[in-house]
Amino acid sequence: MEEKFEGKGIVRRVDELGRIVLPREMRKMLDIKEGTRLQIGIVEGDKFLLSKYMPMNSMRDYAPTVIFAMQCVIEHDILITDLEQVVCTNKKKYLDKKLHGEAQDVLYKRDIVIRKCQDDSKMLQVIKEFNINPICQLFVPIIKDGDVLGGIIVVAMEDKCFDEGTVKVVKSYAKFLAEILP
Repeated sequence: MEEKFEGKGIVRRVDELGRIVLPREMRKMLDIKEGTRLQIGIVEGDKFLLSKYMPMNSMRDYAPTVIFAMQCVIEHDILITDLEQVVCTNKKKYLDKKLHGEAQDVLYKRDIVIRKCQDDSKMLQVIKEFNINPICQLFVPIIKDGDVLGGIIVVAMEDKCFDEGTVKVVKSYAKFLAEILP
């Protein structure tokens, strides 16, 4: 049973295992999907604060160094993302932009995905409300303890597509980031 709580929220019961159900409308509004990690804290006495857990945010201080190192080998647009947005990039036009659902879905699937126009692959939308026309795309998820935390996305915009060397470099940095994230 749900009741309105003076316009401030919805009342839910805690079950015998200590669980509550987040209303579908709230999950949709906040883009909380199955598997989304939430952080719970106590704010004032008996008040809880529930927020999305974004370990990639702790990386913002040193991510530019990682991007710089990758850029020495990779000549394309490089995006380091959490599961919602770009947290670091070598091109300012992408910074803090929201990921498109297609990009999120690819990262959640945990597979390395390569798309090339020359192979007649369908290019995926990377950024919400921001249309780009790449000739190649590479999606490498960042996985720690079985959880997808984000990804590294490489987008080739010019005549030159990336090669196997680029894929190896990006996979290495994704593993590195997974190791240093909390």
